[in-house]
Amino acid sequence: MRRIAFWIALVILLICVLFPLYWVVATSLKTQRDAFSMPPLWLFVPTWENYEKVFNNGLFVRAFFNSVIISFSASLISVAVGAIVAYGLVAQDEPTKRQNEKFILSLRIAPPLIFIIPTYFLAAQMKLLNNHWVIIGVYAFVNIPFAISLLITFFEDIPRELRDAAKVDGAREFTIFREVFMPVALGGIIATFILCVLFTWNEFFIALVLTGRDTQTLPVSITSFLTFQGVQWGPLTAAATLVMLPMLVLGMLVQGQVVRGMSLGSIKG
Repeated sequence: MRRIAFWIALVILLICVLFPLYWVVATSLKTQRDAFSMPPLWLFVPTWENYEKVFNNGLFVRAFFNSVIISFSASLISVAVGAIVAYGLVAQDEPTKRQNEKFILSLRIAPPLIFIIPTYFLAAQMKLLNNHWVIIGVYAFVNIPFAISLLITFFEDIPRELRDAAKVDGAREFTIFREVFMPVALGGIIATFILCVLFTWNEFFIALVLTGRDTQTLPVSITSFLTFQGVQWGPLTAAATLVMLPMLVLGMLVQGQVVRGMSLGSIKG
């Protein structure tokens, strides 16, 4: 009985998760008439006209490249800084490390609104609004606590004997970090990087406040299909599919290590 209940719950969960995804992709391949036909059409002739409209939209194409530049640059900075800090924390004694971890965790759960308004004010005073580097810096700052907390779990799995042996051989701390920890934890570092990309790619609120016409990212750009004349459901779902697709592929590539790192982090936290 318990097994049957488990499978029923699993099926319901899969339907709740996968049906919205199916609806978005299917609607993106329908004409306007097929998309709103009643009863709904489950079998239809696919069309690419919605994707053609999206690719002919210059603002959307620019937003796509902005998202790529901002997401990857901010994540690279976050992981680089996070790896160095995580290594320093792992090398500390246990009470000091736990105390510092709590401080980092408090930064991680702080709402973005705390620093978005001051950042906007400073950027406006310095005439740096609509600037890629400001947005990259903000996203890097947001992701660094998360990168640290995740990388700690991977660095702690590395035997301390490796670090002790390297110190006996005369290696300095940065050499140990670069030559010992980085190669051993490379899978975890890549998983952390991809997870930071996922968070930055999908983030909306910070992008809405700080980006302008030249730096607009995909989550903000996609709202351009919500017009005063109504919602353009076909191009909107096609754009949503294009936004989701790269992140779904990246997420599937590293799902094992991401789940492992996040579960270990939650247990230790």
